[in-house]
Amino acid sequence: RPQVGGMGRSRVHATQRDSVDQEWVASVGNVCALLAFSLSSHISAAYLGGSDSAVFCLVPLLLLLSRDNGLMAGLSDTRRYFPLVAVGVGYLVAASLYRLVLRDVLEKHHFITKEGGVYRPETATALSVAKNLFCLAVTLPGHGMFASFLWTFKHTRDIYWVLLLPLNFVPVMLSDLHSVRLLGALGVAAGAMQLILSNRIRRFGLQFV
Repeated sequence: RPQVGGMGRSRVHATQRDSVDQEWVASVGNVCALLAFSLSSHISAAYLGGSDSAVFCLVPLLLLLSRDNGLMAGLSDTRRYFPLVAVGVGYLVAASLYRLVLRDVLEKHHFITKEGGVYRPETATALSVAKNLFCLAVTLPGHGMFASFLWTFKHTRDIYWVLLLPLNFVPVMLSDLHSVRLLGALGVAAGAMQLILSNRIRRFGLQFV
């Protein structure tokens, strides 16, 4: 194995040191970006009475994420928008499940203070809860497919979106929860966007055939 000496060895050590420093800076930056999003979401929901729509103003913070050797090892320029979609959808799903299932349980066991005199149509009856849970469930396949598309950029058969797009109109029209209606509207937008992007990718590929 050839040995590197003199100035060559110094340059190798300097390059390795710079690489380690860059990885450290990237990891710290990712932690700061995630903390900023988490704290902003908590302050908006707990102290400012922010609506679920506020998440659209907060997820752009995740554009500060960069590739490192940890949780973000798979992140790249082509996958830049995957965290925004995944976290935004995850936030709305968690908010919906909290209001439909978890909030009543926490109030029943006195973990949180119950709001008196507030009518909640989404949990007024067992049928209302079941309806809203169904509306939430029908939005998930479309969001999963769109997130997968943003990660791999592999073409999905258009027939899947032809079948899934009408389902996303169901929560928009029937759900009592704003977060579930948002998920339905996002599902419609995601389906339309993927059909457009897939068509452009397919036409671009045909230019080389």
